[in-house]
Amino acid sequence: MKKKIIGIIIVVVFTIITLYLLSSSEEIAEFPELVKRLDLKFLYIAILLMLLYLLINSTIIFVIGKEISKEITFMKSVYLSFVGQYYSLITPFAAGGQPAQIFAMKSKYNIPISVGTTITVKKFLIFQVVVSLYAISMFFTKIHFIVNRYSGLIVFIVIGLCVNLFGGILIILLSYSKVLVVKILDFIILIAKKLHLAKRIKRDVIVEHIDDYVKNIEEIKNNKKTMITLIIMTFVQLTIYFSITYFIYLSLGSTGANYIDILAIQTIVYVVVSFIPTPGGAGASEGSFYLLFRVFFTRDVLLYAMALWRIITYYGNMIFSGLILLIVRIFGYFKRKNKYV
Repeated sequence: MKKKIIGIIIVVVFTIITLYLLSSSEEIAEFPELVKRLDLKFLYIAILLMLLYLLINSTIIFVIGKEISKEITFMKSVYLSFVGQYYSLITPFAAGGQPAQIFAMKSKYNIPISVGTTITVKKFLIFQVVVSLYAISMFFTKIHFIVNRYSGLIVFIVIGLCVNLFGGILIILLSYSKVLVVKILDFIILIAKKLHLAKRIKRDVIVEHIDDYVKNIEEIKNNKKTMITLIIMTFVQLTIYFSITYFIYLSLGSTGANYIDILAIQTIVYVVVSFIPTPGGAGASEGSFYLLFRVFFTRDVLLYAMALWRIITYYGNMIFSGLILLIVRIFGYFKRKNKYV
């Protein structure tokens, strides 16, 4: 609860900062004209893509869940998707999403914690591998463009890619050699001890988690049809999410940019922000967008492009998910109340 409150406070603070930057910018006088020339057709497509992203997220949960438990239906998967979205968006590193989903499965649907954990872990494993491969492929596809246009930021971009890729590589290694991963863990712990950072590191607990991951990876590998389906769905889901910026670009009347260029840079923004410990990458997302997308957007629309992107992908998502959870809770309350009348 304390972490949730801190997360909300951080989000509010960065929202106020963003609004201040927008209101104090020299281009504020041009805002009415900007609204007039906004091409709503492309803006609606951007919003539709966000909704499609959420729908695919629900479908992925359903595909994984139905293989494990008959209790998982598509409508339950939709609800669990919103639970994951909301709590991921208000907690640092999106750490609250999976525990909230596991708790919701147990408390609302009486699905065992072991089953809920398996579903969330499998989804995480697939997502992490796909997003790592997606990011690195985009980086090398547009490496000349990135090096030429972002020479001053290349260090931060590479760090973000390496952090994200490290997770994907570990998962791939786990599928072939648990022993090697444990050796890597022991090496990291050894370095941490020398730096006096290992007081809270519990090796036995980490190894238990590694065993759980290995078990889930083996189950995924043994069901190749489902694995391929999930990989394709996750790839499509990421492409849809990263494409939102391109349609915001078009909605603001901008032209000349290549779709793949914007897709690649949005992927970079995602991986750079992923290791920043603020809820929803608050602050880091806005800063990364501003620095990386000023190549595409003219100065008079850059801040507003950033605001539209965050409203659609973050604030709108958080409010929409929160409202769904609130409505479900209200209906549940009246249903329980009428049951005892």
